[in-house]
Amino acid sequence: VLGSHRRRDVARRLMCCLMRRMVTRCCAERCSLHVRCNNGPALRLYMDLLGFQVSDVQTQYYADGEDAFSMMRPLSRECLGDLWDR
Repeated sequence: VLGSHRRRDVARRLMCCLMRRMVTRCCAERCSLHVRCNNGPALRLYMDLLGFQVSDVQTQYYADGEDAFSMMRPLSRECLGDLWDR
């Protein structure tokens, strides 16, 4: 999200919309992503607000040698619960 639009709930709303569409249009059962291990704001978004869990650590995942967390969460209308309507 563009710096001038951060802290306005844009990323969370985009992810909620994306996950709903993954379920309704693609019948997706889970969503996975990678995030830099030191990216505190992204980790709070994915873990605390969107319910992702760390499933693995990918060493030297990024070109600069930094590690990444592999994260995953199940997807279904039931699993998304209150995120479905956001």
